[in-house]
Amino acid sequence: MARFRPQLIPIERPPCGRLALVLGLSFLWLTTAAAQEPETPAALPEEAAPADEATAVEDAQAEIPSETHLARLETQILFLDLIEERRFEEALPYAETMAELTEAEFGSPSIELATALSNLAFVQRSLTQFDESNEAFLDAIEMYREVEGPFTSSTIAPLVSMGANYYDAGDYLQALSIFEEARTVNRRVFGLLNPDQVDIVYHISAALANMRQYEEAHFQQQDALRLMERVHGSDSLEILPYIYRYADWLVSAFQFDTGRNRYLRAMDIIRELEGPNSPRLVTPLREIGNSFRVQKLAEGRGIGALKEALEIAEMQPEPDALELARILRDIGDWYTAFSRVGPSGEEYLRAWELLGSVENGDTLRTEWFDDRDGDYVLREYPSSRGVIDANEPDAVEGFVRIVFDVDIDGKPLNVHVLESDPPGFKDSSMQRAISRSRFRPRVVDGELAYASGLVRNFTFHYRSDE
Repeated sequence: MARFRPQLIPIERPPCGRLALVLGLSFLWLTTAAAQEPETPAALPEEAAPADEATAVEDAQAEIPSETHLARLETQILFLDLIEERRFEEALPYAETMAELTEAEFGSPSIELATALSNLAFVQRSLTQFDESNEAFLDAIEMYREVEGPFTSSTIAPLVSMGANYYDAGDYLQALSIFEEARTVNRRVFGLLNPDQVDIVYHISAALANMRQYEEAHFQQQDALRLMERVHGSDSLEILPYIYRYADWLVSAFQFDTGRNRYLRAMDIIRELEGPNSPRLVTPLREIGNSFRVQKLAEGRGIGALKEALEIAEMQPEPDALELARILRDIGDWYTAFSRVGPSGEEYLRAWELLGSVENGDTLRTEWFDDRDGDYVLREYPSSRGVIDANEPDAVEGFVRIVFDVDIDGKPLNVHVLESDPPGFKDSSMQRAISRSRFRPRVVDGELAYASGLVRNFTFHYRSDE
């Protein structure tokens, strides 16, 4: 098997310093029972009566909710509202109170308390309080096991999220260990070939890749695809998302031809089952076209695939406006990346206009065309001279912060170093990389616009003695 070695490059981080959630691993275990009016029991036959009056009084008292129960339900409702609005900082004290009230009502250990602890850990994770979150997840996991047994399925989701905490904190070895434990429980409970384990396999692969164990990471990706082929068959529409996931992995690992072959396989399946003009063909065609751009290869097959995707999308009886906008955006990216005479920007403006008729279109307009960080459409990387792996002995972290403008053709201008450490070590290399890159231009009120003051942070590792 060929060894996968993606180019070692400095990590670029947003200027705000927020920790990106790379895999999007946010599991939410919320008790969703709402306070309800007690159900009125069916009328008893006239001859039926309680065994004795004392028992009847005890039963009636037992049906009256306690103050703790009512307080917990009230807290839970407020908590759920805040979570739905993603107001995690405000939700945190409610999560803590819920755990206290749940313990008072149900005791410890209990499933209810374990669930409340998982909810608390979720909120802490959302606030990047990873140590506190891991402690709460671990308490919940131990409690689930104590009540339900060592291989209870209740532990799978909190295990995966705890692994995600370690992953986001950069402790990939610990994350890998926890992900593997989650998969072991999953397979023990649901069987060796159950499809629910696939997401865990993807997490394992990501952790391995960040540990530079590329062959093992690639094997996990293959394993996930083979597993789903057993579930859905190798030539079904249901297998397409997993083919795309594997193809995406190959392209991200710079295995462009192999990845494109997977997209072509998906197209063969679609044409066989749905014909040559199926709208499902748009996705693999878009990905093929974009893969050439990511490869920085201005080959006709790339723009040809994007134009074919546009033609198929436009010929549908009811064209999907969002799909059309997405293809036009990608075609605009192609011309911005490779046009030597200057792109017209026509495709961007058409895409922006189409988003006006799409649900959540204003949000997408901002995301696609007014990102203050700037979206690469052609990315040049700085020289890796002097850069080492973060895990190597004596590795020291350095950074360069660059500020620049982008004109309406997507070209960077006025590229300057704001700050660097060590000063001068990678400054010119980073400036050159930005200057040679291309960015998607802004669109404001339906017109291409100049963008100023964009900031990029690059971090890298080096040996201080060099």
